[in-house]
Amino acid sequence: MIKQILVFCMLIFSLSLVAQDYKLKWEDNFDNPVLNETQHWNVEVNGDGGGNNELQYYRRENIDIEQDVSGVNCLVINGKRENFGGKVVTSGRLNTLKNVSFKYGKVEARIKLPHTANGLWPAFWMLGNDISSVGWPRCGEIDILEMGATGGISQSTQDRFMDGACHWGENWTYNSYDTNAPYGVQDDFHLYTLIWDSLAVKMYLDLDKYPTVQPYYQFSITGTNLIGDKSYYFHKPFGIILNLAIGGNFTGITGNSNLSKITALPTDGTPAKMWVDYVRIYQQGVKGEIFNGPTTIVDTQAPTAFTATKGAVTPNSVELLLNATDNSGSVVYYISYGTSTLTVKGTSGVQTSYIVNGLNSSSNYTFSIVAKDANGNAAANNPLSISSTTGISYNGVATIDYETIGQNWTWVLFGNGDNASSLYSVVPNPNPTGVNSSANCAKYTVNAGAMSWAGLYSDNIGSIALTADNCKVKVMVYKSYISNFDLKLENGSTNFEILVPNTQINQWEVLTFDLTGHIGQTITRLTLIPDNSSDRTAQRVSYWDNISFNSNKTNAVESVMNQNVHIFPNPVINSMHLTADQEINQIVLCNFLGQTVKSFIVSGREKTIDLNDISFGNYLIKIQLADGTISTQKVIKL
Repeated sequence: MIKQILVFCMLIFSLSLVAQDYKLKWEDNFDNPVLNETQHWNVEVNGDGGGNNELQYYRRENIDIEQDVSGVNCLVINGKRENFGGKVVTSGRLNTLKNVSFKYGKVEARIKLPHTANGLWPAFWMLGNDISSVGWPRCGEIDILEMGATGGISQSTQDRFMDGACHWGENWTYNSYDTNAPYGVQDDFHLYTLIWDSLAVKMYLDLDKYPTVQPYYQFSITGTNLIGDKSYYFHKPFGIILNLAIGGNFTGITGNSNLSKITALPTDGTPAKMWVDYVRIYQQGVKGEIFNGPTTIVDTQAPTAFTATKGAVTPNSVELLLNATDNSGSVVYYISYGTSTLTVKGTSGVQTSYIVNGLNSSSNYTFSIVAKDANGNAAANNPLSISSTTGISYNGVATIDYETIGQNWTWVLFGNGDNASSLYSVVPNPNPTGVNSSANCAKYTVNAGAMSWAGLYSDNIGSIALTADNCKVKVMVYKSYISNFDLKLENGSTNFEILVPNTQINQWEVLTFDLTGHIGQTITRLTLIPDNSSDRTAQRVSYWDNISFNSNKTNAVESVMNQNVHIFPNPVINSMHLTADQEINQIVLCNFLGQTVKSFIVSGREKTIDLNDISFGNYLIKIQLADGTISTQKVIKL
């Protein structure tokens, strides 16, 4: 790789996408535990610095097949501090040259990049398959993705600063373009795509999620097709290369003596990892296309046994449980809701759990899900639809007061006869005196012949992790008779309940349910049996109100904010650092209209977020912790 940060004036082209009638020609999903070096990949072993004064020695031992957190096999390239072959760091590089090559079409890779700041240089790129005979730069070079450049270092935008480029000529000529992606791309998997035809090469970020996104790099390859002209070098088969370089001219860090500037590598020798979920080549079957490689994939069999169900629901997320079977060994699920579209890869016949995050609390969502294989064959029962209402977001334990919380909840009634659906309602308080002066409450009528356990349940409660601060539940009850009030909490795999009788009639009374023995449990369903009795001889009415989980803490939300989560600086100019005393799951930055401005999935106790690209003003930042609690704080952007 010969890389420089010089930007040539780009030609202006049409930004319309090529018709999407591509057929899969080749793929490696890295599903086998051993890299396919017979048909697909060549592993490079050398310490020549790539022609760019890179610091690493490329070793076979630095390339693995590992499972990511979702259990999917991935190619992993490991960069680490290690003395070998006269070098002080090692890494990995592999290519498909002579094994798999193609001319024209679409090539894509789903990659999770390491944090490049500072000194790492991950790349997804291509070289002409004739490099061994004509050499570089005569072979031509197409760089689909590079990160870690000096431009990103100087701007402190390395999580977004990315490059695309073309190199060619009898003597080196190049065209490159640097850009800041609209969001950080070093925290999760993202799709990087090259579309290449006889006219141009165009490169896209997350084309699966944003089908109308504009290319982040495009370059015309039309011309005279004479030696020395750019068009001469880009109309022949190219092979694919993946590597994680360390240091070099591109990063501005060269020489073993500057190892201390490679701050992206852990000092304890543990590796920085570049994850590759899959690499795929597609073509349209048009004139001029060439494909050289293993037997062309011809797959006309669509996925079968496609199912989609709802899993756990929290105030800001809904879990979708997806399954389908396909002869290719994998299934791709396309999830649409509102204006958003997500793409999720799953293994054939294995249930895939995908959590849709960043949702608004107490909101209704409908998810439309389509299952396809990599060749575009669609399941016969597409699409499947799932509707869900997210839970309440107030530290996960808001008081259910039937004024603002609980007023419109959906309840399922059981054990109370054929007319049960008409027997629950939210009504005016029958006696707004004493301990309960609120306007509204819940009312439930139990039939004379109902089961002793006649009641109702709701999943609108979301997901609540019981802690020492919210393990005592208090309920205000109003009855004209004495009987047990049954509070039952469930989470899909277990349940626990407590029965407490009222001691007063025709007046409001506060009942306390002690759940200390269930601290650590998470609940997703609230079940109430207001009159758990076997001696009922006539219809009986129960009223209840103000179900509170915060009885051990006068202000549980403020406790979470002040003790567990810290953000600084605030006000903020460029970047903000967050720390917590337990693992952070998600960070969402919203404006005061409730619209999401930025969202991050996190797995750790601290996170630095870049706010350089948002407008000045006031925002809310929501930090969800591993136990389900949510801290909401005001942020001022200067």
